[in-house]
Amino acid sequence: MAKRFPRRWRIVTVPAIILMITLVGLVSVYSSADNQTHRPDIVYIDLPPIPDGGKMPAVQFLHDKHTQALGESKDCSTCHLQQKDRFVFKFKRLEDTTSEKDMAIYHDNCIACHSETAGAGKKAGPLAGDCRSCHTAKPGAVSSRQPIAFDKSLHYRHVSAEAIPPAEMTDDVNCGACHHLYEESVKKTFYKKGTEESCLTCHKTAGTDTTSSIQTASHAACVSCHQSFKARSQKTGPVECAGCHDALRQRKIKVVETIPRLKRNQPDTVLLASWMAADDVSESAMKQQMDPVAFNHLFHESKNANCRVCHHETLKKCSECHTEKGEKKGGGVQLAQAMHNTESSHSCTGCHNQIKQTKDCAGCHATMPQKQFSQIACIQCHAVNRAFLQPLPMPAEARTAMAENTLKSHVRASSTLPDDQIPEKVKIDGMVNQFEAVDLPHRKIVRALYARVGDNNLAAYFHNDDITLCGGCHHNSPASLNPPKCASCHGEAFKNEQDGRPGLKGAYHGQCFDCHKVMEIEKPAATDCIKCHKERKS
Repeated sequence: MAKRFPRRWRIVTVPAIILMITLVGLVSVYSSADNQTHRPDIVYIDLPPIPDGGKMPAVQFLHDKHTQALGESKDCSTCHLQQKDRFVFKFKRLEDTTSEKDMAIYHDNCIACHSETAGAGKKAGPLAGDCRSCHTAKPGAVSSRQPIAFDKSLHYRHVSAEAIPPAEMTDDVNCGACHHLYEESVKKTFYKKGTEESCLTCHKTAGTDTTSSIQTASHAACVSCHQSFKARSQKTGPVECAGCHDALRQRKIKVVETIPRLKRNQPDTVLLASWMAADDVSESAMKQQMDPVAFNHLFHESKNANCRVCHHETLKKCSECHTEKGEKKGGGVQLAQAMHNTESSHSCTGCHNQIKQTKDCAGCHATMPQKQFSQIACIQCHAVNRAFLQPLPMPAEARTAMAENTLKSHVRASSTLPDDQIPEKVKIDGMVNQFEAVDLPHRKIVRALYARVGDNNLAAYFHNDDITLCGGCHHNSPASLNPPKCASCHGEAFKNEQDGRPGLKGAYHGQCFDCHKVMEIEKPAATDCIKCHKERKS
């Protein structure tokens, strides 16, 4: 005989089970709804109002939903016309006309397709007279579209694709399949080897009368190309919005780990000093300029996802747009500002500041006071000995050789201090009260910091002596093997804090806690007091 639960348990258990099933169902419904309401394929159809007429709300069009409804038997040509072997991503027209005519194109074709689909017994969109189903002020979906990063991996996959033919069959590479120049006199595009530019050089966020926007240009080129391969049943890239713009799908894109260097006649090393290339440079003019910077172009290429990390729009020299005085073509940004802007990821200083926020660097830099621009030692970068900058103007080959020699001479001679110059332990007993003194494993910490930055070329360049890393903890004292005690600056709490310095206890805890947190040191945890402070026995 089956065992029966007492009645009081049934009264409690049965409603609980029902509630659990309901909650699971709701979670499932809301999860499904969330997937439907956050989409990467939202396109808004919003025509200008008809003169002297009213204006309906824009139509939220779910592009992938319609593409999938077409099935395998139909493609982009169902809705889009072609011009010069490329799809024009306007609906059933090559260019915009009047709002009245364009509106008729949408209404006639969309409703006709919906009617045909419904007539075949399939689920279809709104029909004639159901205006508010499309023109609603409160659309149901929210865009989750993510921009696609055309990084070095994706670029190389296209460059090396044998299926993509060169623009001219005599070329040995297929760069001309995508890159082109525009000749205004004949209104045509053409390819010239060695002049490849970023698409953003010409195609900006907004289109002009003569140039399409970056979005329009990318879709016309990329989707059209992918669709042409798909039509021939060949392996190709995405033709749906989600294929490029869905965050989850982006993470699944194949990444090429070892990528050959992109070839565009770029230098390995370069001497950054635009004034040296001028024809009229003189001895007196040279004295009024900053010393040049030796720049390792090859190394920076290897560390960045694409050229636009530095060359944000055009691949020309920085000085061609950002001049000494600042011109319109460079957005009014002077060359010095472009190189030293602490907030811009495109500048040298801004990029280096971002790297200092990574966990291997932030342990020291997060707690160090930010230096003012006037406090920065310019000589660390502007390190080329101008005594050798002769003759002027200096030939390009000589400038390259000077840059190479300067970079080689700046290699750090020694990476670490010997053990006998690093105290093994430091006793911190200035706050002994209910806890024992702390035996700080000083040498172990110093060795760990050296290990963290051991393979970091940026750290090796700027930490060009053995005691620079000491400044991570001994942050305001001069670099020395015998820095003053922390109590020399941080004394009794509240008294010191009036001038911005924390008290001794706050200084120790702030330094140690922050370092462990930002460097993701798990043992000991930043909040594990007993691990450092042994409790004093009464």
